[in-house]
Amino acid sequence: MLIGVFRRRAIIGPPPDRFIRRLALTLVVASWCGFALLAAPLAAQKATAHATRDSTFLLTTHDPARTPSPFLGNGHFSITIPASGLGPSLSLLAGLDEHGPDDVPRIVALPVWNAIAIADGGTWLDATSPDSVLHAYRQQIDMRNGVARTSYDWMDGAGRTSVAVETFISRADPHLAGVQLTLVPHHAGRMRVRFAMTGRPPPHRLPLATLERTEPSWGLDDVWYPGHMIVHTQRALIEPGGGTLWMTSTPVGRTTVVAQAATISWPHNLRRASTRTMTQQDTAMIEVAFDASPGETYTFSKLVAIASSADTPQPLARATREAGIAQSRGYRRLADASASAWHRLWETDIEIDGDPQLQRLVRSMLFYLLCSADTGTALGIPPMGLSSAGYYGHTFWDSDTWMFPALVVMHPDIARSLVAYRVRTLDAARENARANGHLGAMYPWESDDEGHETTPHFAVQNARGEIHVTGDVALAQWQYYLATGDTAWLARDGFPVIRETANFWVSRVAYDSADGRYHIPDVVSVSEGLIGVTDDAYTNAVARKNLEIATLASRRLGLTPDSQWTRVATMLHLPYDSASGFFRTYAGAPDSTLGDVTPLLAYPLGVSMTARAKRAQLEQAIHQLIAKGQGAMMGSTLLSVDAAELGDDALVDSLLPISYRSHVHGPFLMLSETPDNGAVYFATGAGGFLQQVIFGYTGLRFGERGVEPAFAPVLPSHITHLVLRNVYVRGARYDVIVDSRGRRMVRHREGVRK
Repeated sequence: MLIGVFRRRAIIGPPPDRFIRRLALTLVVASWCGFALLAAPLAAQKATAHATRDSTFLLTTHDPARTPSPFLGNGHFSITIPASGLGPSLSLLAGLDEHGPDDVPRIVALPVWNAIAIADGGTWLDATSPDSVLHAYRQQIDMRNGVARTSYDWMDGAGRTSVAVETFISRADPHLAGVQLTLVPHHAGRMRVRFAMTGRPPPHRLPLATLERTEPSWGLDDVWYPGHMIVHTQRALIEPGGGTLWMTSTPVGRTTVVAQAATISWPHNLRRASTRTMTQQDTAMIEVAFDASPGETYTFSKLVAIASSADTPQPLARATREAGIAQSRGYRRLADASASAWHRLWETDIEIDGDPQLQRLVRSMLFYLLCSADTGTALGIPPMGLSSAGYYGHTFWDSDTWMFPALVVMHPDIARSLVAYRVRTLDAARENARANGHLGAMYPWESDDEGHETTPHFAVQNARGEIHVTGDVALAQWQYYLATGDTAWLARDGFPVIRETANFWVSRVAYDSADGRYHIPDVVSVSEGLIGVTDDAYTNAVARKNLEIATLASRRLGLTPDSQWTRVATMLHLPYDSASGFFRTYAGAPDSTLGDVTPLLAYPLGVSMTARAKRAQLEQAIHQLIAKGQGAMMGSTLLSVDAAELGDDALVDSLLPISYRSHVHGPFLMLSETPDNGAVYFATGAGGFLQQVIFGYTGLRFGERGVEPAFAPVLPSHITHLVLRNVYVRGARYDVIVDSRGRRMVRHREGVRK
C-alpha cells in the first residue's frame, strides 16, 4: 500500500492500560452521530414505471453534479457512467495489464468505446458539457437489471431537446455492451450525432519500480493512473441504417491484442440525412446529420464487442463477427438477455426487513462485487474491483480474505474464479519463494495478472515481509472445499496450493532451542504499521492455520501428511495469553516488536480462545478505533462478527453504523477506502460488510458440513427479519431465515430455486 496518505490505517493496536467498555461504546456512537444509516437523498428515491418494482434495487439521483460516478461491469470488463450518460469514460478489461518502463504492471484503460456526442446547431453535448445545460435531470442504476439510465432536457440557448441514454454491460455475453440514445427535439433544426472509438492519451508515469518514496503532494490520480493501450489499426464504415467502427490495440510492454468493434444503428425517419466518417492515428468516428422535427422521437444504438488474443487467435475477426450478430439481434433483445442473466443472479439475495435503506446498501455491495467478478475468469478481484485503476488493479489478500467468503456462499461458481487465480499462479508463487530463499510457494503481497510480485519499490518492505497473504490464500482454498465438498477439485487444484504454502511456512520459521518454540521473524504486521516484527499475532496464527489445513486436506484425500506440518504448527509461538486475550512479546528476542492485537484471530481464523479473550481483543480494537479514528473500511467491518459471536446485541447495534457510514458517498452508494481519501469503489469494504451480515448476524461458519450454524444469531435491534435467499451449501440450496423465532435453514426442493 502507498505510504502516508495512501496507506491503510488499521484499527488495531496495543491494549489500553484501562478500558471501560460502556464508556468506549458511548464515545464511538457519539463520534459517528448515532444510528442514522444513510444520507437523506436516498429517502427521496422512487421507482419508475420501466424499472424494477422493488425500489431497494434502484440507486437514483436528480443532481447532474452528482459524484462519484458509478460503474457497471460483468466481471470481464466495465464502464464508468458519466453524468451525461454519453461518455467517453473509463473502461477496464479484467486481467489485462501493461508494464511501462520503470513502472509497475497495472491494469489498462481500454480505448474509449462509448463516446457519443450530440450537436444542435453549433453546440455539442458530450461528457464535458456543463451541468447547467441539463434540466429535469435523472440518473439511475437499476441493479436488478444491470442497467444505467440517464434522462434530462438539454437546454441550448432557446432550444430544448429531451435526451435519454441507457447503458448495459451484458451479463449474458461477457464480450458485449450496448448504449442506446433517444432524442426528442422540441424545435426544428439540423442535428448531428457522432459515434467515436478513440485511444486514450498515455499517462504521466512515475518510476514506481525504483522510486524510494512517495511525495506528500501526490494525489491518488498521480499514482493510480491506468495503464496505456497503443492503438494499431482503426476503421469506420457507413452501412445502410448505420455503420461499423473497429479498433485494435496492445498494452504497453505486453503482446496481447485487443479488438473492439461497434455497430451503429439509427432510425429510418431521419430527414435529409447525411453521413461522414473520420479515421486517424487513434480515432475512428461516424457522424450522421439530419433535419429534426419537433416532438419526433429518434433512437440510436451502439453495440460493442470486445475480444482478446488471450482468448482467441483472431480477436478482430471475433469482435467484428460478434458485433454483427449483436446488430442482427438488436439492442432491446440484448439488453433483455442481460437483464434476465442478472435476474438469475438475484435469485440468490440478502433480504432485510425493518430498514429499507440498509437493504439498498447491502444490495449495492453485492451488485458492485458481481460487476467485478464472473465465472471462468481465473482472476482475483482488486481492492477497487473494476471501478478504477486503484492499487494498479493488483490482487491482494483482499480477494481471498475479504471478498471471497461472501461470494462462496452466495455465488460459489463466481467465487471459484478467485481461488482458481491462485491455482493458476502457483508456479509464480513457487518462483517467488525461491527468489526469497524459501521452499514451497510464497504468494506475492501485490500480484499482477500473471501472479508475479508487483509491489512498488517504495513499499518493498511489504513485498518482503507482509507474508501473511500466503496463509490467507490457503485458507480461501480450504473454505472453497468446505463450502462445496468438491473432493475432486481439492485433489486437483486446491491441495497443491495448500501443500506448497504449508511447505513455505516450514522453511520460513526459525527454531529457538531456548524455549523450544518456532518463531516467524522479520515480518510486516497485518496493519502495515509495524515492520520487522517477530511473531506478529495474525501472521503466526494464519501460518498455523495453513499448516493444520494441509494436514486435514491430506487426510481427506487419503494421503500421508508431512510430519513437519504438525510439528511446526504445534510448536509455533502465538504471542498472546489464550485466557486473558492480551498479547505478550517474544522474550527470546530483545529486538522483538509487539505484534498486532487483532480480532481477526477469532474470525476468520477461528483460533481457539475463551469468550473473555475474544472480548478483550474486540474491546482493544474498539479502543484503537476511538483513539485513532477510522482507517480503511475493511478494519471495522468484521468487528460486528465478533460481537455477534459473543451475543452482545448492544455492541452489534453500536458497531453497525460505524462499519460503513463514513465510507458511503453519493447517491450511488460508492464506498471509499477511508472516510476521506476518495478512493472508490472499495470492493474490499463491501466484502467485509457482507461477511458481517452472512457470518455475523446469522451465526454461520465454515465447517465440516459446509456452512453450518456455530452460535446463536444476533440481529441489530431495528432489523426484524433477515433472509439469505437461495444460498449454497454442499450442492444444495437453502434459505437461511433469522427473525424473532431464531434461525432456520430451509432446504429447497431438488431443482427448485426461489
